Formats: sequence, C-alpha cells, structure tokens
Amino acid sequence: MNLVTGATGIVGMPLVVKLLQSGEAVRALRRATSDTSLVEAAVQRRVPEGRSRLEWVEGDLTDQASLEAALEGVQRVFHCAALVSFHPKDHGQMDRINAQGTAHLVDAMLHCGTPRLLHVSSVAALGRKEGQPTNEDTLFEEQPGTTGYARSKHRAEMEAWRGSVEGLPGGLVAVHPTVVLGPGDFSRSSGALFDRIARGLAWYPKGSNGFVGSEDVAEACVRLGLSEVRDERFVLCAEQWTYEAMMKAIALALQVRPPHRPVHRWMVGWIWRALALVEALTGRRSVATRESLANTGAHHTYEGTRIVKAMEGLGLSWSYTPIGEVIEQTAKVHLRGRSEGREGTRSPD
Repeated sequence: MNLVTGATGIVGMPLVVKLLQSGEAVRALRRATSDTSLVEAAVQRRVPEGRSRLEWVEGDLTDQASLEAALEGVQRVFHCAALVSFHPKDHGQMDRINAQGTAHLVDAMLHCGTPRLLHVSSVAALGRKEGQPTNEDTLFEEQPGTTGYARSKHRAEMEAWRGSVEGLPGGLVAVHPTVVLGPGDFSRSSGALFDRIARGLAWYPKGSNGFVGSEDVAEACVRLGLSEVRDERFVLCAEQWTYEAMMKAIALALQVRPPHRPVHRWMVGWIWRALALVEALTGRRSVATRESLANTGAHHTYEGTRIVKAMEGLGLSWSYTPIGEVIEQTAKVHLRGRSEGREGTRSPD
C-alpha cells in the first residue's frame, strides 16, 4: 500500500494515476474540505480498472494521530502536500503545513514503522550561487531575497532527512522540481497563470527559470519510489525559459493576446507598494507581492541531469517532455474546460 499526500494537487493527481497504472494500491490523504472530483475523473478516464485500488482517507498534516491512522499497512509514502505562497501573511501557515506538517508525518512514520519516504521538495529548498546553476549539491543559505516558501520547504526537507537518520528502513528519496506546469485546478498553482493569461494579462517579468511538466515529476516519483534507490536527491528541470517566452507561448496556445509590457527591475518597488496599498484599502489579496515580483525578476538556472544517470542505473531510459509540448497540452485542457462551461476553474485531467 502507498500513501499519497497532496493527491489533489498538480503533482499528486498524475502520481495517483501512475501508481495505479503500475498495479499499485493507493491510499490518498484528503482533508475534510478537499475536492477529489478531479482525481476521480482522471482515474476513471486513464486507468478505470484501478478504481478499486484507490482508497481515500481523511487526515491532516497538522494532526499526527490522523496520519498514524492513515499509515496502517503502508509501505511507502509519497509526500506531495505543500502550501505554495509568496504572500507575507502566509508565512506562518506555510511553516505549519510544509515544515511542521512534514515533521508530523515523519514522526508518524517512525512510530508506525513505515519503511520508505519519497519527499517532493522544491528547488527553492536548495541554495543559489551567483553565476552557477543549482544542482543537488548546492547547499541552502539564507540570503537577501530568500522567500518564506523557500524557508518552509528547506525546513521540511530537513525533517525528511531527520527521518532517514532516525530509522526509516526503506530510506528516503527527495525530488526537487523547478516550476511545475501541467493541467489540474486552474484556480491555483501554475494553473492560475494559464487562467490569468486567458483572461488578459499585459505584463510579463524579465527573469527566467527552470520548468518541468507535472507528468514528468509524477513519473520520476513513481520510478524512484518503487526502486531500491535511497538517500538521494534529484533536481527535476526539463528546460530553462524566460518568463517572457513562456507566457507568450501560453498565450499563443490559448489563442489570446500575449503579455507585451515588461516589468523592469526599477518598477518592482513601486508596483508592490501600490498593490500592498490597494490590498490594505480593499481587503482583497494582491495578485503580486514583493517576494513574487523579486523572484520572477531574477534569472535562476538548474541542472536536472542526475536523474538520467539514476534511471540508467535502473536499466531505464529518461527524457523530459519538452516544455512547449507541456504548455500546448495544458492549454488544450484549459480551452476544453472553457468550452464546457468550466471557465478558469478545473480540468477533468
């Protein structure tokens, strides 16, 4: 039995499908308020014969007792759940869910004797060196511009490695995706960017980043999680794109006007202050914050080749899906949702 946290998310959903396609039994953790319809629809469409091997269990990362109940009979945990935000008001919540939640999960696994953990971390949990690409050996260092999300994910990964040291007999594997693109809930995560561009977006940031498809992240998790690989970490990065090129490709695939006005570095200070003022006056969350504007204005590069060698060691081949294809596939799902009256909300995949 495999336990999946964050099963309704952009990585968790295809992960559940791929585990079922591999013949595995899946217990998916859900909160009382979780909407599981997307996952159910994806399973029904892509692996209907696996429906009987999918079990939902209610629990919460902040409640260790519920996690211990969910772990009964589980051999592997695929930990995908996390809160992603660049809003300062969410720093405390990210610490509770990402860092403390992972600590609760690790403690529950140690208490229950659950052998193996596949931890979905983030490149945000790794360090950055000026002029050098980030890889698995780049150590995290607090520096100007470090986001609250990065701190919480770094703390979360330290808790995961603590579990490995204290006695997870099946070991730990951590994957560090770059920006994940793919279909799912178009009201959150990177899906919200597709929806925002579809509705009309004039501005684009001047930075660049690494990107990877959600199906590739899920495939890496399944292959590594079901293998004998242990106590390793892997950066997952398909390609480096500028935000300008990426957002224009999304607009082209969605058949709308692309963003055409750059956000220059000198604009960032007054933009986030103006948005913060509007938020204070109206009470409505700003679409951008100081952290998000600074982060998307920088140029981040990554090496995502270690997994290729790991797969070769398992007798498997590995190649990333081109990001252009990921964008086109995701846009098709968004367009289909709009045509079926589910504009800007959710996809059936």
